[in-house]
Amino acid sequence: MFEEIITSNEIKFNDLEKKVYKFVCFFGCLIIKLMLESYDKKLMKVRDSKKYRHKGLRTTHVNTVMGEIKFKRAMYEVKEEGITKTVYLLDEKLKISGSGKVSSNLVEKVVEVVPITDSYRKSETVIEETTNTTISHEKIRNIIVDVGEKITKKEKEESKLLDKGQLIAGLKEVTALFEEVDGIWINLQGKDRKEKLEKNKKKAEKENKEFNPKMKIKTELKLHVMYEGWKKDDPRHSLINKQYIAGIMKPKEISKLRDARVYQQYDESKIKIIVTNGDGAQWTKGTTAKGGFYQKDEYHIMQEIVRDVPKEYQNIIKELVNTKEYKKIPKAIEGIKYEVGGEYEAIKKLKKLEKYLSKDLGSYQDVLEVPEAPEGIEYRTMGTQESQIFSKLKKVFCSGRKAFSKKGANALAKICVLSEKIKIDELEEAIPIDTSVEDWIKEIEKQVRATKKYHCAKEKEKASLYTGVKTGGIEYKFMKEIAKIKSFSEI
Repeated sequence: MFEEIITSNEIKFNDLEKKVYKFVCFFGCLIIKLMLESYDKKLMKVRDSKKYRHKGLRTTHVNTVMGEIKFKRAMYEVKEEGITKTVYLLDEKLKISGSGKVSSNLVEKVVEVVPITDSYRKSETVIEETTNTTISHEKIRNIIVDVGEKITKKEKEESKLLDKGQLIAGLKEVTALFEEVDGIWINLQGKDRKEKLEKNKKKAEKENKEFNPKMKIKTELKLHVMYEGWKKDDPRHSLINKQYIAGIMKPKEISKLRDARVYQQYDESKIKIIVTNGDGAQWTKGTTAKGGFYQKDEYHIMQEIVRDVPKEYQNIIKELVNTKEYKKIPKAIEGIKYEVGGEYEAIKKLKKLEKYLSKDLGSYQDVLEVPEAPEGIEYRTMGTQESQIFSKLKKVFCSGRKAFSKKGANALAKICVLSEKIKIDELEEAIPIDTSVEDWIKEIEKQVRATKKYHCAKEKEKASLYTGVKTGGIEYKFMKEIAKIKSFSEI
């Protein structure tokens, strides 16, 4: 093989690299196959032969970054609680999952590739070009949904453990936490779209309105970002310790998960301010931490002014916002209403703007007593969410005419924001819990039992001094009174 490659007149380095890479991967797969089959034989010899009845060899495969590895391992029949089932000791020992197996390394490669491409089909091409394996776009989607569901399950577990008081408290000390929330609307497809259409149809019939069966059906994908501040003297103003929560979630779910994350990482007694920056939507306010401060995002304020105010009057309102003269805004809007001559649509928009600008305009720096930032960190004006939305979600969900199921969109969103931190083996691990309260209760119960046992033993000891005493009448009552005496010196 090597001589054939070297003696070729048209050999190129890129071709040489690819051929050698495939050659090495082939031997890597062969080595793993031999190791797996050898280890399976060892398990067969040391097994409990009375419990595990050998039922022959079965072929399976695992898809890896080196290629597909096919191997044989023993199948066993075992009876547990009267039920007969088949097991593979090798699969259990090495934690090899069910049918259509994919190695953790390949799953992590898929998780890494999907967020940087805008479709599963492109991800299929990238994986084929950067590894020695092929995996269909349908399989890639299934992997993403599976990993996304595991993340969702772990997030729910975090929230439950917080309610139970079983999470381990964090020790990191910070003086401030900053949070930004926003969402994007995505098209639904399949069963989710049909269900929503049916609801809309019933609503239209009830309200006696015209129903359009071809209307677009959307749902909001939410993104929550939390950070400790901005890196000092950094021209890019990088965020410190960014943490994401994403998905088709209720505000309460986001809030509870955020509380769990804060509790696990930080000494909450040291946090002096928590600020939430949002577009003013009710659900964004619903994620604000208890005792936290909510403010409207400057970008969305300006966006609302552009939407609702005629172009020639926009600078009037913008100037009042920039100079923080919020009390003058209602009077300025009234003046603009007069200038537009009472035109219905214009007045309607101006009233909407007036309501929007009636609260939550002040920046946290103007309202709160801002603590001194730790070394290497600075506290700046908030407003990074549009950038986060674009870089983490929009380029994946909003390019082209895409539509998603709720399940698929929720899973993909979590992968997009957490891809850099996802380790499949860690995802399978249980969340560490604080058992100090349970241990304390058990210790008290142990001491109570020991004390009770001690007193019972003493009572029996004193009672045994009076042999022949009847179990009833005056003699028995006398014995009980004697048993109450703590020592013979009291007699």
